[in-house]
Amino acid sequence: MKSDPAELTLFLAQCVVDQPSLVRVSRRGPTVVVRVGPGEEGRLIGRQGRVIQAIRTLVRSASDPRERLNVDLDAPRKA
Repeated sequence: MKSDPAELTLFLAQCVVDQPSLVRVSRRGPTVVVRVGPGEEGRLIGRQGRVIQAIRTLVRSASDPRERLNVDLDAPRKA
């Protein structure tokens, strides 16, 4: 049984951050975009990007193998 990549990403991201109610996930073509609350980007990225890479690996393995998915963090731009 294959799960929805956006739902899986939402679940995993909510487990990592301190404010799970602020996590938003959207789908833009082959990309799943995650937005977290202010100051939470570092928790989702993890040390040397290990947490976000683990989320990408889990989402890709749970999705259709013919579909090449990517998980990106939608962080606000600093001026």
